Amino acid sequence: MDETSRAILTVSGVLFGFFFAAFWWILNRELTFKEEERHFKPATGVLMVSMALLATFGIVIPLHRAAQANSALLTSYHGILLALIAVYGYMLIELGHYGIYQPPKYTTRSEKFFCIATVLIVIGLAARWWLFR
Repeated sequence: MDETSRAILTVSGVLFGFFFAAFWWILNRELTFKEEERHFKPATGVLMVSMALLATFGIVIPLHRAAQANSALLTSYHGILLALIAVYGYMLIELGHYGIYQPPKYTTRSEKFFCIATVLIVIGLAARWWLFR
């Protein structure tokens, strides 16, 4: 594995950890409310999509390429992929367990604006990079 791939994996692993900590902060905050007052905020969805993108493009794909070049890494690649899927599933299960999948009770104008802006920017850049090369 080359130095650039190692750097990508290191940065992605650290960022994934920070994102997971943010998820726990969000979940912990929601648990301070009564179950009927809990809700799934748009920002939580953006965070979870960010984690999926980071895991895919910053961890899984670089490890897959490394495993293709060196078959001794194949078992590690499979284990890390399964662990990422399990961690993400765990997050979804926890949200369901604590009744967070309720529609937002309210959203602010700025929340809607920044959520829409973020989604449009991500979709626009993805389209530019992969569809319009």
